[in-house]
Amino acid sequence: MRFLPKWPRADISLHLRTKFLIGIIVLECLIMTGTILVVERQMRASILDEFVKLGIAISKNLSAVNANFVTTYNYVGIEQNVAKAVKDNNLAYALIEFFDGDIAAYIGKDDIKREVIKNKTEGHAFRDKDILVRYLKFNNSESQICDLASPIIVRDKQWATVRVGLSLENIQSTIGSTRKALGILGLVALALGCLISVLFASRITRPVASLVNDVEAISKGDYGQEISINTHDEIAYLAQRFGTMKESLKENIQLLKDSNRELSNTNHRLQGLFKASQAMNSFKNQDRLYDLILDTALMANEAYGASLVLVEPESAVRVVASIVKKTKNNTQKDVYQKLLQEQPFLYQAYSIDSSLGSFAFKLEYLENTPFFRTCMATYPDLEILSLPLGSSENITGYINLLRDKKGRLNTSEMQTLIVLASQTTTSIENNSLFVQLKRAYFSSIKSLAKTLELKDEYTHGHAERVAEICKKIGEKLDMAKDALKVMYNAALLHDIGKIGVLESILNKKSRLNSEEYQMIKKHPRFGEEILRPIFNLEKERNIVRHHHEREDGRGYPDRLDGIQLSLPEKIIIVADAFDAMNSKRSYRDAFDQETITAELKANKGKQFDHQVVDAFLEIYLAEVNSSDADQCVISFPNFSANKVFIN
Repeated sequence: MRFLPKWPRADISLHLRTKFLIGIIVLECLIMTGTILVVERQMRASILDEFVKLGIAISKNLSAVNANFVTTYNYVGIEQNVAKAVKDNNLAYALIEFFDGDIAAYIGKDDIKREVIKNKTEGHAFRDKDILVRYLKFNNSESQICDLASPIIVRDKQWATVRVGLSLENIQSTIGSTRKALGILGLVALALGCLISVLFASRITRPVASLVNDVEAISKGDYGQEISINTHDEIAYLAQRFGTMKESLKENIQLLKDSNRELSNTNHRLQGLFKASQAMNSFKNQDRLYDLILDTALMANEAYGASLVLVEPESAVRVVASIVKKTKNNTQKDVYQKLLQEQPFLYQAYSIDSSLGSFAFKLEYLENTPFFRTCMATYPDLEILSLPLGSSENITGYINLLRDKKGRLNTSEMQTLIVLASQTTTSIENNSLFVQLKRAYFSSIKSLAKTLELKDEYTHGHAERVAEICKKIGEKLDMAKDALKVMYNAALLHDIGKIGVLESILNKKSRLNSEEYQMIKKHPRFGEEILRPIFNLEKERNIVRHHHEREDGRGYPDRLDGIQLSLPEKIIIVADAFDAMNSKRSYRDAFDQETITAELKANKGKQFDHQVVDAFLEIYLAEVNSSDADQCVISFPNFSANKVFIN
């Protein structure tokens, strides 16, 4: 017998085989119980009937053998016959009663004699005209007694009555043995029936079990599971139909997976396009713009790497960004990087030879959009797809993709690249315009600064000197390049607000009065207002506004303290003060080295930041020691340590 496969129990609380067995066993039990009860009842009735027939025969026999003794009143003979009948037939009792009520003989149990004699037959009709059957229960007897009365008739006259008592105890014992035999027989029949039922149920439900296991395997994703049912019934038909459904389901699921994968890829590409579009539309992310464009291009298809090539004025070509995905070894990554760097630029439309082998170009179109395929003899399995940026009349660059040579791009990939190319073209053009605008604004501001130098004879070259000093201090303090650039630009423009101050105040030979001093203190705010229209100079204009603040909070215009000041603002405060001390003014000469050093140290924590002063003095003293001392020392006696320098 082949064992049935194990059924999954998570979803099946009661198996079909179990239900089948329970149903058959219950039915068998009911049938066997009913059969036993019927048979037992029939056998009991049969045993009782035979018992009564035996009693009738004994009673009639006593009537026959005692007829002569009754007519002669031979009590001895009667008693002998009665005793013999009781002994031979194991009777409970036997008696002969004359018609006048006299007891001719009684043989039997003494404990029931009185009750037997009292229980006369007068008034009871004889069954079948010659026999009376009664079932009596006496107080002193545990079992029921079958009392049979038979008349002794001589010459059509009833002389006496023969009564025979048979104990039903023997009958109950016989009936009990019969019941026991029937019970054993029923249990054996039930056991055999159950065994046959198990075998029958197993044979019937085995195909169902096999079908359930196959369905369970398929539900877990094993679509290679074959449904094999070797029967010719409804289950085989269901298995065949389900097999057909399985194949259809397998195809639909694969189609759904492919669609889901494509939707996921499309969503991924759209997210990349959205991020790239945000970056392209934001001037804050211009530093990562090219890398973000290439990241989005790599998301659009399965390429190994990408590069962005810009066509500069006069057809100069420049690779502005290049990205290669992670590879198993660095050698392969270097090859990919070299391919992207040395790939010839397709607008030139000719083949060249390099260390990587010869290149061949092919112009193709997808949805009326041209792109180039570059094939390499050294790497026949690879190709470079180049999507031009700009219009056919004015190509501004290319997006190059290094990928496996596997035929045409699909529509979704190409659509993503087309949108990306369009956005990139627009962004590059906007960025170029923005840079030109920024340069124009900055040139205008620098022109104003030059105008200021012409207005104030003592500020000539001051802005450039302060900018260079700020740059050296920033480099000494390991400032980031972006922060250095912002600080340098702010230093070039820090006194632009003096354009709003009268020349008479700027070039006054004597000390300023209170009103003049309040006017010149406004030039940081004037400078911020002049720079405010240039939105990308926000950081610079903050530095310009705060270049006369102090560490102790006694500066102007906002009275910020050291905690509120940024590092570039602290640096420009020191650089501006140093150039003021180291330069000749209308009301004084330049200070010497010792005085400048002493003033910077004396004002640490008051006007200047400790760290910035220490860094500057290292630079300053190193330059002084490396140059001619006579050219560096400028004498200026009686300089006050608490003086605030206004440049």
